[in-house]
Amino acid sequence: MAALKQRHNKWEARVRVPKSAQASMGGKQMLYRTLKSTDRRAAKAEAMAWEAELKAEWESERLGSAAPLAALRRVYESVREKAERGEFLLYGDRESLDEITAGIEHELEKLEELAGDGELSEVQGARLMALQDAKEMRVRGDVAPRRELEPTFRELADEYLLLWRTTAGLKPTNTEQQKKATFDLFQCFYGDKSIRQVRRGDVSRFVDALRQMDPNWARTGKARQDGIAVSWAELQRRFGGRERGLSDATVNRHMGTLSALWKWAEEREHCEGRNPFDGHRRNLRQGKNKQGYVAWERGELTALFDPPPKRADLREVMLVALYSGMRLNEIASLTNGQLKREGEVAYIDVTESKTTAGIRKVPLHSKLEWLFLKAQEGAEGARVWPSFNDEGPGKKPGGDAGKEFSRFKRSLGFNDRRKVFHSFRKNVVGQLESAGVPQNEVAQIIGHEKQGLTFGVYGEQLSLERLAEIIELVDYSECGLPTR
Repeated sequence: MAALKQRHNKWEARVRVPKSAQASMGGKQMLYRTLKSTDRRAAKAEAMAWEAELKAEWESERLGSAAPLAALRRVYESVREKAERGEFLLYGDRESLDEITAGIEHELEKLEELAGDGELSEVQGARLMALQDAKEMRVRGDVAPRRELEPTFRELADEYLLLWRTTAGLKPTNTEQQKKATFDLFQCFYGDKSIRQVRRGDVSRFVDALRQMDPNWARTGKARQDGIAVSWAELQRRFGGRERGLSDATVNRHMGTLSALWKWAEEREHCEGRNPFDGHRRNLRQGKNKQGYVAWERGELTALFDPPPKRADLREVMLVALYSGMRLNEIASLTNGQLKREGEVAYIDVTESKTTAGIRKVPLHSKLEWLFLKAQEGAEGARVWPSFNDEGPGKKPGGDAGKEFSRFKRSLGFNDRRKVFHSFRKNVVGQLESAGVPQNEVAQIIGHEKQGLTFGVYGEQLSLERLAEIIELVDYSECGLPTR
């Protein structure tokens, strides 16, 4: 990091020269520059730009002809920014030009003299392009993007993710992992070209391949070799050509993520024209290419608990789901302090959920009295089931619990993808519906938005006592479920 020191009314920047570059710097160990900016913040920015230019030049010298594109781009951006703000001023020498343009032209002449009859280095070439474009902007007011210096698709995607993380109010979730997986997959297919070069035909071929890829390709561990992602050709050899590939919903998610990246890049002039990622989505129709979750049959519930899972924590969260209708991560992440009592009613205080409506109080069913007692035995901030591992940026134990349940149900021969842990919520809703509980009252129990403007905006919250009466209507006496 460049060091700043104020001398009189000016700032001086100091940059340490690495040993590998000291010979080209005349043996100097430190470089100094008096900055034009008098404000500390502006001086710091100027110093950082100078340091970036130096580092790019040193990197280019170290690597020879293999100077990274990102390093050359830093040189270009730094030099052009300095030229346009008037750092290369030349007074009174060229009457036909203003002092900023004259200074830029003088820098161009110095580069020409430096090259002589030979060729400029890559860093000097980047500097030349920057000065030429700065002059063009001064004269014409418009400059076409330098496509030879444009960031690759992957670099742009990483920048997009970096800014996406700064979104105000964004909660820690695993969504970033999904976006990154989409970008990784498309880069594997597309390579290191810029996003501007993406054509609709490219995307069509990518989508065709996705519709023939093994849905479990990412879970097998065979998509990487020695920790490095395999090539697209190898990926297709191992997982492509299946009769049944990724679901329409998964393909739609990939296309939505890539389409959003294109729109973001277009706003920053990295691409233009029709979005090649649009138009590849398929409409999802319930029962056709969208299979919703369905409730467990009574006989299936009996089979799930006879014998019950060997893991006590899994058995307990299954019971909580069946008698509360809560979501998996709401249950798996429960802390002891969330088990509370108000008057005669014990309840779970759900303080974090995927929706605003999910923030609610869920009365404890009489079959879950053991849960309240269990919570009294531990520290208030500790999780009720600490054995489930936190996963992803959101630190969600529900992912681990979900995997355990999936393994357990498959071991019993339940392979229907419509019957999962979330299906327990369907059981609760189905029972309350059969008992004649109004929809808007059920919504308060399970954490859904109330339907319609009248109930959604002006409706009142039910009392905890009334909610407790409703939850007691859930009954599995015919299934022979364990008490804990």
